[in-house]
Amino acid sequence: MVLGLALAVAAGAYAAARFASPSIVAYVVEETLVQKLPPGTDPVAVRARFHTMLHGHPGSAARLERLMEIAQVLEKSQQLTPSELEHLLAGRM
Repeated sequence: MVLGLALAVAAGAYAAARFASPSIVAYVVEETLVQKLPPGTDPVAVRARFHTMLHGHPGSAARLERLMEIAQVLEKSQQLTPSELEHLLAGRM
């Protein structure tokens, strides 16, 4: 009985993590993007463009792939240039 309960809790935790992980990745990438914006860039407008760009990718797998591509670029830069920002928000890399 205890083993069954432990298995049920583990399965529930796995399911919750699997369901929430794309949202967590999107949040982290969005916050990192906003932190690395070029000076004078409106964060509200960038957030809106970021969400529009993400919703342009059908399916969660495509969105997660795009988020990982953006994360790789953000990881390598201290601050984005305006052209880098445009490239990231344009859609496909």
